[in-house]
Amino acid sequence: MRAEKQCPEAEWKTIWKNLALTQTTGEDKANWYKVIHDIIPTNERLHRIRIARTDIGIECNQKDTLIHRMTECGENAANWKRIQNHIARMLRVAPKNIPHEWLIRPQMNLWPPQRHKAVLWLLARHVLYTTERRRSQNPLELMDFLRRSRWKLYQWQTS
Repeated sequence: MRAEKQCPEAEWKTIWKNLALTQTTGEDKANWYKVIHDIIPTNERLHRIRIARTDIGIECNQKDTLIHRMTECGENAANWKRIQNHIARMLRVAPKNIPHEWLIRPQMNLWPPQRHKAVLWLLARHVLYTTERRRSQNPLELMDFLRRSRWKLYQWQTS
């Protein structure tokens, strides 16, 4: 696979296990799969395959990579900080210890399993929110999105 060749030092068995363990819908997993394989059409990727003239993003005039788009660009920076803080509270660590790379290579092993699944769920929802939504992405909308998706997940698991 192309992603495995690009990043051979990654623990791919753990990444695929974590993707399978994530308690979200198939659509969410498919979206996260696209992010892991770097097939989301960012300007950096489009420039690499000679479709775009530049790899610079429109909004902030910086290199438009997946990590940049999901954690640093526009309102997504505040949203990522919020998710990072929430995960840090769950894991009882400082927010700076929650790496951006977990979004594109979820190769962590956390204990206990419930906490591990909760972190995977939050990361998957953030990936979906930042890659699929095109409207204003303020922190209040993110929290509403997480509340609604938690309810949908509960309904999906009980049926």
